[in-house]
Amino acid sequence: MSGRFIGVDRSGEPNHPTDHLYYVATRYSRRGKQKRWVIRLTRQTVEKLRKEVAEWQEKVAAVMTFKVVNEVFHPGYSIQIDKDFQGERLKKVGRYLKRLFGVVNYGRAYWADPPFEFLPKAFSKLIGDADTKALQARRKRIPPDESDPNIEKLLDILEKARRKGIV
Repeated sequence: MSGRFIGVDRSGEPNHPTDHLYYVATRYSRRGKQKRWVIRLTRQTVEKLRKEVAEWQEKVAAVMTFKVVNEVFHPGYSIQIDKDFQGERLKKVGRYLKRLFGVVNYGRAYWADPPFEFLPKAFSKLIGDADTKALQARRKRIPPDESDPNIEKLLDILEKARRKGIV
């Protein structure tokens, strides 16, 4: 792998899910070894978030992307995220993600503002790899590294920023 990128993808449909949602981040080390992190959100957690959180799809996408990327992130890498949203919703996810990196990693230079972009998986090999891993996780071929993580603190950061008009 010539570039230094992290690929991120989601498997499962939040609006019509029959199963769990899986978020996956993958990257290749300089030695060519693939590192990945898989997080599963169960159906019950998704239903709870849908009822309790304003703009829940955008916030959950940003929080879960942040959590999977934080596990495989290394300074000098750029983040490529599968383009699951369009238009204003995509912009919101980007603003929420930028806010999370800035607040949680405050004072850590590159960690606080890593470069990221939203791309279709056809344009990124790493997003394709993440998509493959997400499908394997959904089909229970690879186990999740984390299931139903505690994300209330991260959602509070986004809600406070939304109320203040920052994001």
